Amino acid sequence: MLELTRNITFSRVPHPRAATPLLAGLVVAIAIVALLTLGGHGGHGGHGVTQASTGHQGTSAPAPTPASVVRASKRACASDSSATGAPGATSAATARHPALDSALTAALRTVRARLYAPAATAAVVVCGRVVWAGATGILDVGSSRPATNQSLFILNSAAKTFVATMVMQEIQAGHLALDTKLAEFYPALPNAQLITVRNLLNMTSGLRDYLYNPRVEAMMDRQPRHHWTIDQVLTALGSGLGTPRFAPGRGFQYSDTNYIVLGGILQHVTHSSIQRDLQRLIGRPLGITSATFVPTPAAKSLIAHPYQLSRDGSFIGRWIPGYGVPSAVWGPVFTDGGLAASSLDVARFANALFAGRLVNATGLQQMVHIGTGDYGFGLRSRSSDGHYWLGHRGYFGGFEAEDWTDPSRQVTIAVGANLQAAGGVPTSTRIWTAIEQAYDRQSAAAG
Repeated sequence: MLELTRNITFSRVPHPRAATPLLAGLVVAIAIVALLTLGGHGGHGGHGVTQASTGHQGTSAPAPTPASVVRASKRACASDSSATGAPGATSAATARHPALDSALTAALRTVRARLYAPAATAAVVVCGRVVWAGATGILDVGSSRPATNQSLFILNSAAKTFVATMVMQEIQAGHLALDTKLAEFYPALPNAQLITVRNLLNMTSGLRDYLYNPRVEAMMDRQPRHHWTIDQVLTALGSGLGTPRFAPGRGFQYSDTNYIVLGGILQHVTHSSIQRDLQRLIGRPLGITSATFVPTPAAKSLIAHPYQLSRDGSFIGRWIPGYGVPSAVWGPVFTDGGLAASSLDVARFANALFAGRLVNATGLQQMVHIGTGDYGFGLRSRSSDGHYWLGHRGYFGGFEAEDWTDPSRQVTIAVGANLQAAGGVPTSTRIWTAIEQAYDRQSAAAG
């Protein structure tokens, strides 16, 4: 206990992407120590800077072809009417499995306590049905608000799948094309006459990442409440993004700039805001209500407070008293990751995507083509326990989130946490792996 108390202190350490005023005071420090020494509270059911921070795990087996992924996804639930319900059943349907509930809830509580994460939530959706959702811990160490399945976490780079899906829906509707040139919307950007929507989706545009621009970094660090615009981001506050890293289509570089541009293109095409587009294209069709780019008062009441764990074991609070989550972490300009949602709604979205409920088979086949850099359209791949998964991970500003779907079984697992680890395996990945392993053990036991 004494050692734990010494390690958990509030200190400010440099962070490459965002920094906000720290939580301070002995009372808060004691609250964290108390939290970490408990077994956890029960509950009932990135932006990524570099390639590593976006969820790339690598794959230990050759990836299936895009066509085979789509075919497997279509077949997965066809023979099990009890899993999918009646035709057209929504993902709001919930299946109850007491043994599975118990195993997954125990796994979530155990891994959260082991990682010292203040809060963690997770959900499993299979064939459009919620088979389990759980929450444990507290959202705010100052007030000890318990996490619930309605709690919100910033998705960071996991939001890219949402944006890519909306782009594909507009392509499907004939309002855009994969070969549409960037110059139609942002002619002043480097190589705009050559860069296509496809290049933006799969990170082959060559555009430099705005997050590495010194002026942008300084603004995020010194003015965490700054009111950002898309133009400010795409011009790096007037300093320019810099010379492209390569000619469009001639290389791969994970750059968040691509998805800021895509968000801007969506709004040009739809003549609407990104939040209205999200509600129209994804929220209403799926009955998803939690996902929001806009920090409304209602959303702020549900959002977890973000924390970072430094390499020396100290906790750093990223919540701004009187304001909330920094503007560069949560907001409609940041379509590369500034989306908040519950783990339950993220799982429902991803499962519906791979079931073909949001884009058609052709569009989905294009999205799941994992090409250069192990990247598709807002998707990555990974292998775990002999299964092939597609999804995304992101962490930034004290939040971590990820979701992965096994198309062959139509199983989706999504998790969120309000603790960003410094180096090593991310908090969200450890949580996701614990849930995935518990799920597979229960599935094997059930025969």
